[in-house]
Amino acid sequence: MRMTSLLALLAALSLAACSPAGINGAQSDSFATAQAPLASGYPLSSQPKMQAMAHWDSLAATVAGNCAKALDHFHPEGDVRVYVAPAAATPFGKSYREALLTRLVDYGVPVSFTPDGAAVLEVGVETVTHRRTLTRNRSGRLLIADPDFVQAKDEKGRYPEVPMVSEESGLFDPQTPQTEIQVTSALVHNGGYLYRDSSIFYVDGRDMAHYKLGAPTGDVELKRYSLVNK
Repeated sequence: MRMTSLLALLAALSLAACSPAGINGAQSDSFATAQAPLASGYPLSSQPKMQAMAHWDSLAATVAGNCAKALDHFHPEGDVRVYVAPAAATPFGKSYREALLTRLVDYGVPVSFTPDGAAVLEVGVETVTHRRTLTRNRSGRLLIADPDFVQAKDEKGRYPEVPMVSEESGLFDPQTPQTEIQVTSALVHNGGYLYRDSSIFYVDGRDMAHYKLGAPTGDVELKRYSLVNK
């Protein structure tokens, strides 16, 4: 009996040692720590992908319409013309400028051939290619800790269980593009902005030459070389 009691006592002490200080056995299953903040996703959303000239024209129509509204607001007298500055000499840059000119005229905005005295509509494009590692599984969903959850005691001094949420894992989008562009359109006049828009889109990496000077066209074959001492 004494040996049995001693073993039971040792087992109890061992369990107590495994639980964080100040936490009883009933709470230990709910308490959680992390070596670093957990990487979490964002609320489910979508982002448009540009893959047709019609998409470029759609952006131009939006920007031109907002430029027209800005001019009506800041210069209701209608005495300010707009000059569309040349963009980068890429397929997108040239086509987008032409579309802006057409759409501005559609909205009744007076367009100037020179920047002298006019409001200048400038366009800039930034490109980025990520090295994403997106988790995929057969069900298309993962269970993860609620991104807004922070472990803390409740009003009763106990640790609540970690709430779990479902994270998209290939259910809706099996192949998220790695390449994105940011198109910034800014209407500048007398040293200030009348309107500015920064829109972000996915693009196919093989179309990078549409948006960036000097970018390779089509599929890019990667080769790996190693140096060998002889």
